[in-house]
Amino acid sequence: MGEKKEKKKKNGGKSIMKVLGGRFLVKESFAKQFPFMAYITVLLMAIITNTYIAEERNRELVKTAKELNDRQVYYIQLQSEIMDASKQSVLAKKLAPTGIKEATEPLKRINVNEPIKTEEEQ
Repeated sequence: MGEKKEKKKKNGGKSIMKVLGGRFLVKESFAKQFPFMAYITVLLMAIITNTYIAEERNRELVKTAKELNDRQVYYIQLQSEIMDASKQSVLAKKLAPTGIKEATEPLKRINVNEPIKTEEEQ
């Protein structure tokens, strides 16, 4: 049993030397397998490229989602400020120094179809 292990170790060392030395490249079996190896290499390169592109798009998607979230928060903040600024009481306080006052009388409807009567005609 010990002899088999020693032979395997020696053969393993020789295989590594064949690969590193390049001896396997001149064998006929390698020439037959070369198109398949080239095909596998092209497929691996395509997979690596596809993975890279997918990761890049994922990064862009995360960045865009974060930007969208920031803009939604900003939109809600501005909308809240506009609602506060357009309240009747706030507007009255802001316009008080200019002399513009809040209307106390209800609005009146003006009919355009009727002719306007002057004081003399009444």
